Amino acid sequence: MKNIKSYFPLSAETKIQDFFQECINWILDSPHTFFAQEEFAGFNSTIEFSRQKGRELIEYSFSESKDLYISSLRYSKSDGAVKYITEVSARKCDKIFWVSVISSVVTETASTTSIEGVRLRKSLIAIRLIDRFGGGDDGDFPISIHPIWLKDDATCREIAKRVIVGDNISLLPVVYVSANLSDRHALIPDRLARKLCGMAHVMVEPSRDFSHSIRRDVFSRNVYGGAVGIYWPNGTGVSLCRRGLNEAKVFEDKIFETVSEALSFLIPPVKCSWDEVGHVKNRIAIEHLRKEGASAQDANEVLALYEADTNATITALSKEIERLNSLIRYSESMRPVQGGILIDSGDEDDYFEGEILSVILDALDDYLKKSARPGSRREHLLKSILDSNESNGVREEKSRSLKDVLRGYREMNKKVRDVFEELGFSLTSEGKHWKLTYQDDERYTYVLPKTGSDYRGGLNAGADIVNIVF
Repeated sequence: MKNIKSYFPLSAETKIQDFFQECINWILDSPHTFFAQEEFAGFNSTIEFSRQKGRELIEYSFSESKDLYISSLRYSKSDGAVKYITEVSARKCDKIFWVSVISSVVTETASTTSIEGVRLRKSLIAIRLIDRFGGGDDGDFPISIHPIWLKDDATCREIAKRVIVGDNISLLPVVYVSANLSDRHALIPDRLARKLCGMAHVMVEPSRDFSHSIRRDVFSRNVYGGAVGIYWPNGTGVSLCRRGLNEAKVFEDKIFETVSEALSFLIPPVKCSWDEVGHVKNRIAIEHLRKEGASAQDANEVLALYEADTNATITALSKEIERLNSLIRYSESMRPVQGGILIDSGDEDDYFEGEILSVILDALDDYLKKSARPGSRREHLLKSILDSNESNGVREEKSRSLKDVLRGYREMNKKVRDVFEELGFSLTSEGKHWKLTYQDDERYTYVLPKTGSDYRGGLNAGADIVNIVF
């Protein structure tokens, strides 16, 4: 089974009936449904029902007490051996309106191969609900279909610091979009925020200087230079994402998949699901019979309710076991098996995707050619490593781009400047020279004359810079 989950609060002012009707309208507005508006005339949030038409099925269940309302609507549609299911659940209590949206695809046969190539998309219902009713507050941040645009002031710097060091109290992860040297971003924040609404907050920093201003206070845990960091709740870690040579939309899809995969392992912050509706019903009924005093017949009813609740608990625990097994499989996939190794890069991080791996492979290849004794164990090990790992070519492409632009260098024109900035250099005018600083890291600087001397001058400068940074 594949699934995409989102959990989020709506505005506390949201009315139950309006929420129910919006869910029905979402189905009816779909160009892929055969249900019609008149088929739901007279239905409301206080009427349970199950309605099927062809390969489509809509089920609705709810329960309520003095202090709690909980409901769940399931819409499923079969397509051959594959069934698509969207479950939209709501829980309202203590002036908090929580919503859960789970989209999943399952196979209706014993084989799982039928869903291996199926691409599951996030349901649009989350966007509709947030857009119409407004999001509630998730700890420090409001739920929204828009990104959080930080300003370069003390308040926003404090907000960013709390996210980065794990001091914020939101239940959803924060996708932090840093600015590059040109104060631009590697993706389209508004588009990503809509895609991730109800799953994560998207926070956008205003400039590269903003990164510098907070770096020391967050112990260099902030992403920067156009990279994107997914900061997980409760300070449990950060996932670094770099665009590399990908198009912006491909990069956004990669971030979405990373968040979606992590949320599939998440224990819901609030019990809000189809199964939970059944739990609540049984607990209310058992409590009612207990207060009224149970006769023999009532005792049988209590026993039946108890068994139903027990079966529901077993089902819930089975799902939890499945979730934990999936988490174990995911963790195991991150660990090397026989013959694999993990290398800690220490305080250094990739300045572009695959940089560290590329440098390691290049160094191993150089040692193999120059120092490894033919026929030795060391030669065989190095050959095996090099044959089993491949550089993504970004380092070589950057080196080639830099050398090409400096071939025949005469002055720092727009073309040359654009290439340097795209490669991650900042340029500072100092008298008759340009000071080039790579990734604003003062360890990697180069002084380039403002006017080139001859043809070989540019070639030599290009080779020197490549040797320093690439």
